[in-house]
Amino acid sequence: MKNTEKSTIVEAGSLSPPLSAPLAKPPPDAAPLIVWVRRYRRYLPVPLVLFVIVFLRPTVPLGSPGLDTLTDILGVGICALGQWLRMWAWGSNAAVGKWGVRDRGPYTMMRHPLYAGNFLIVLGLSVVFHNLWAYLLLLPPFAYMYHAITNMEEKRLRRRFTEDYREYREHDVPRFLPALHNLHSAFSTTLPFGWGLAWRKEYESSCGWLAGVMILEAYQGILLRGWAANWPYTLTWGMLAGLIGVTALLLRQWKKATRTHGATASSSASGS
Repeated sequence: MKNTEKSTIVEAGSLSPPLSAPLAKPPPDAAPLIVWVRRYRRYLPVPLVLFVIVFLRPTVPLGSPGLDTLTDILGVGICALGQWLRMWAWGSNAAVGKWGVRDRGPYTMMRHPLYAGNFLIVLGLSVVFHNLWAYLLLLPPFAYMYHAITNMEEKRLRRRFTEDYREYREHDVPRFLPALHNLHSAFSTTLPFGWGLAWRKEYESSCGWLAGVMILEAYQGILLRGWAANWPYTLTWGMLAGLIGVTALLLRQWKKATRTHGATASSSASGS
């Protein structure tokens, strides 16, 4: 499939322009509410998450500490799977980056691996928290939000990448659930893998959910055992979460410095 230049996407079914480019206009028939949801999708879950943490309590499955540990391991594993899916999506399509239709790696199995990865991370954190009401309050809204956003973005793709996107959709790739019969094709189109791009795009997400798991563990321990009995664990989890936060900030500054240096070097080269 040919790559279309000077067009912008995040997924085979979603769009995200580079920082220097203006936001692409939504499809003419896009509902204003969905356009608003997509624009503020990173911030909308915050009140819901805060509500869950403040008003709900994590529970121990069947009152068993051993089962609670297994549940935590399962939740972390689901988060890691979602993060790996997101990194795979970026790295296997590094040659396309933000420009053109992505059809390599996990995009051969699903149209929106980035959103699918997001949902897996939310699911994993919900499993670590382990409260029935938390599942009900978090998972359906996220599922609906991602469904509505990707539906709008696919309409935009049909308009911008008419031929390329039509060719991609001829393979009948599902939106979220992976077509496992395309697994061989997904792995065979993974290389060359852009580790640099994958890491630059996903280090914040990785640090975020890892710190989230540690904060949830400390929070659960305080609620179940009390501050006095749990303070060594709380201190340990807090220090690890803080270390991850500092690491994320340092990486962010390094990323900005690298971008500034690259822009300066490019400007100097063009001026000489």
